[in-house]
Amino acid sequence: MRFLLLLCEDEQVWAGLRDAHRDEYLRRHDDFAAAVRARGTIVSAEALAPVAAATTLRRDDDRLAVTEGPFAETVEQVGGFYLVDLPDLDAVLDAVALLPPYTVEVRPVVDVDDL
Repeated sequence: MRFLLLLCEDEQVWAGLRDAHRDEYLRRHDDFAAAVRARGTIVSAEALAPVAAATTLRRDDDRLAVTEGPFAETVEQVGGFYLVDLPDLDAVLDAVALLPPYTVEVRPVVDVDDL
């Protein structure tokens, strides 16, 4: 079963980390990747540019509004994601526990062929 994991954190946390702490974050990502690969696969994973680089599009009836910046002003921003294929939510939760202290939103992926 595929799950999307949205990794959210205040961008200033990463910017303020010292090298040793950054190395620890990266090691925890490696541990997460190893745990996922032991039971499934990482389909895709990417880090995202800072939220200041975002462009938001909103549709209002027939009009499309384009705004520079994020969808919402929040303390935490989506900084990256993993798309994983694992047997079940329990396997996902076990693997997510190995990541650095992010807020992680986990969502099952809906197969569009089933819609």
